[in-house]
Amino acid sequence: MLQRLRVRAQTTSAKIIFGLIAFVLVVFGFGAFNLFATFTPPGVAVVNGYNIPEAAFARALQNEKISLFQRYNGEIDLETIESMVNGRAVLERMIEHQLYVQKAADLGMVSSRQHYLETIYANPLFQVDGVFDQEAFITRVPRMLNYSLEAYEEELRKDHIVEALWNVQRLTSFYTEREMMDAARVGRQTRDIAYLLFDANSYVGDIEPAEEDVTTYYEEHSDEYMTDEAFELSFITISKADYTEGLEVSEEDISTAFEEEQRLAQENAERKSQHILIKVDATRTKEAAMELIQDIRQQIVDGASFGELAAEHSEDESNAIFGGDLDFAGRGRFVPEFEDVLFSLEIGELSEPVVTQFGVHLIKLNEIQEVDLASLGARFEEIRQEMLEDLATPEYDEAKRQLGIVADENSTLEPVAEAFGKEIQTQANVTRTIGEGVLDAFDVREQILGPDVLENGFNSRVIDVDERQAVVARLVSRTPPELKPLEDVRIQVLAVLRREEAARRAERDRDAAYKQLLETEDFNQVARDYGVDWITVDRLARQDREVPHPVRDEAFKVKVLDEGERVILDVDAVFNDKAILVVTGVHAGQWDELPQIDQQSIQTDLETSHENRDVRTFVRALRNNARIKNNLAPNP
Repeated sequence: MLQRLRVRAQTTSAKIIFGLIAFVLVVFGFGAFNLFATFTPPGVAVVNGYNIPEAAFARALQNEKISLFQRYNGEIDLETIESMVNGRAVLERMIEHQLYVQKAADLGMVSSRQHYLETIYANPLFQVDGVFDQEAFITRVPRMLNYSLEAYEEELRKDHIVEALWNVQRLTSFYTEREMMDAARVGRQTRDIAYLLFDANSYVGDIEPAEEDVTTYYEEHSDEYMTDEAFELSFITISKADYTEGLEVSEEDISTAFEEEQRLAQENAERKSQHILIKVDATRTKEAAMELIQDIRQQIVDGASFGELAAEHSEDESNAIFGGDLDFAGRGRFVPEFEDVLFSLEIGELSEPVVTQFGVHLIKLNEIQEVDLASLGARFEEIRQEMLEDLATPEYDEAKRQLGIVADENSTLEPVAEAFGKEIQTQANVTRTIGEGVLDAFDVREQILGPDVLENGFNSRVIDVDERQAVVARLVSRTPPELKPLEDVRIQVLAVLRREEAARRAERDRDAAYKQLLETEDFNQVARDYGVDWITVDRLARQDREVPHPVRDEAFKVKVLDEGERVILDVDAVFNDKAILVVTGVHAGQWDELPQIDQQSIQTDLETSHENRDVRTFVRALRNNARIKNNLAPNP
């Protein structure tokens, strides 16, 4: 019956409906069916009389899930995505967005169509080969973003005025000099410390767990020593190479393609560069930034060191202290305005000022990475095959379509293999994390190992392995997880038991040493008795990474010390290590003593903190003066 249903679903209208539902199911699971439900008016929420419709809420949830899926590069299962999306939080953001829209309208703020056009032209989603493509825009807005073109423009222009209103708040935020000094005093405090570290690994060599303990741990933790569920799959592949027979490309075309390949390889070779950034913000206009950068440029032209001036003046905190060094980078690493200038420079050349969204830059190109170029003879057959496969694309696409129909109409792969003249291949011991060949890619395995194949016994749909190859698969057999024999996991069990016992011994010695130190205050004797050395650090900073972070964190919990006072603490360090910490000095940070990069970091942190505080205050005021009704059920 299910198979007959699938055959009937090949009609055009059914395909459209089933395709939409299948997409939602694959990406969001069965719980997503409520996206199509009709929500009782007046919508999921009402904000000052404006209804937020259920369709908009559903779209926001969908976008949230897609965003998560993309953020993890598809390496995340759908159940986890569902658990990470908080419907109430999504709706609260929609409510706040609507409050901003209404406030902006009250203030007479509008977004121009020109701004809208500039935004869509710059969106990579609507570009083909880096250039805005009208067809891509027209097709992708409804298909990928779930908007009509009119609704998308309306939403985007609302976003623009919300952003403009937010920027008004951001630009009016400020901090005082007193706050800056206090932030330096507290945030850049240092500590004088010494600590003994009882390294758990140093105890491991003397530990040999008893056989009884090994067996007991193995039995009590058997769930940790299970095999993965395994699958044997049969499959058929087709590729563009299957459809190149009878096609021809000339040697001249191959040579032309080779020359273009060589040209692009040279043009796009990675560049090693330095830059100096002068920001444009509330405290500095673009004209002022340009004047400053021109002065810096003249100093470089007159012989000053680019690196030294970058360390002194550049406001790019990530590399200023390294002389503005950006290392080697290829195309796509930087914003277009910066990239275009960088890739136009000759080695050793200094750019004119470059304006980007971050401010005004000077760029110096230091080196172009050598490209190892193959000869035409070495690349001839590869280029020829690539060109033939490109010519075969229309026939290949039609073959994929037919493959999907035949696979869908049959309950085995034999008719599919016969129809396409292909051999059925098999692969055993495929898991959700391991596969070989065409089953090596995570997303290919995930698409095959779905309910249709595993539970219903259907052939899979046609799945693209890459742009030149596709596969259809079905389940042969399924092996549930099994407990691995003890002998196969003995080494792992022994390692766990040794680590646990080592941690206990390290803690035992640390506790005894700590007690002895409190009683005797004989620091040297305690170190000798336990075979460890005191590690002394003067002026320890919060950012110090050489000291175990739990030791550092405990040191900064000590606020003030009197002259000659010291504090002795027992601390759990990283992993299973234990420590005794002695704090002997607490020093306030002094603004005038801080390096420029630290001063800039404090100023940036204060700006961000005040901006966020002001935004929260503004939103709270909007909420207090608004009529808001939230109709969402307690557990969306």
